[in-house]
Amino acid sequence: MRGLVAGLSLVAIVGLGLPFGFLRATIAVLIFLAIAIFGSRQMKSMVSIPPEPEVTDVSEYGLKYVCEMCGLELRVEVAAKDRAPSHCMEPMTLVRTGGKPPLRPVD
Repeated sequence: MRGLVAGLSLVAIVGLGLPFGFLRATIAVLIFLAIAIFGSRQMKSMVSIPPEPEVTDVSEYGLKYVCEMCGLELRVEVAAKDRAPSHCMEPMTLVRTGGKPPLRPVD
């Protein structure tokens, strides 16, 4: 694949170099290759599907979070992360209402 790209680049430099100058043709081909590589990587990252997060059933722990700013209360039954949820751009405070404690820290 790289040999094909190198061959096409050389043909483009020679073909464009005769009427426009070899320096301009070389710069144009290098810029084209940089944009093509960057664009193909961006398209590949947009098309790929991220893996599903691993969720854990934490309903038996009785976890309840409270937002200190507005007072919103949230009961967590399924969690994908080991950190507290955020609301009003601030992390919520953990208030345990019952159940057995988790095996690892939740804060």
